[in-house]
Amino acid sequence: MIVVSDTTPLITLMKIGHLDLLEKTFGKIQIPEAVYTELTSNSRFQTEIRKIQNCPFIHIKKISDERSVNLFRRATGLDTDERYLKFLLERISENK
Repeated sequence: MIVVSDTTPLITLMKIGHLDLLEKTFGKIQIPEAVYTELTSNSRFQTEIRKIQNCPFIHIKKISDERSVNLFRRATGLDTDERYLKFLLERISENK
C-alpha cells in the first residue's frame, strides 16, 4: 500500500506525540517535497523540524513536472502543498 500525507496529519500526530502511529499502521509514507518544505521551514519549531528530518519512515518525493502542477493549481485553486499532494497521488495512480 502506498500512503501519501499532507502536513495536517503529520503536525497533529507530532503535537500529541504519536507520529509513530503512521509507521506502525502503514510502514512508510510519502510526502511531496512541498509538504516537507512546509513542515521544516519555520525556524520557531526546531524540535518538530528535527523529528521530521530524522523520521526514517517518511520518504520525500520530488515532483519535477512544475508546469503540470501549475496547471493543476489553476484548475483546482488548491494551496501549494495540497496541489503537490494531489498531483503525487495522481502520478501514483497512473503508475499502478
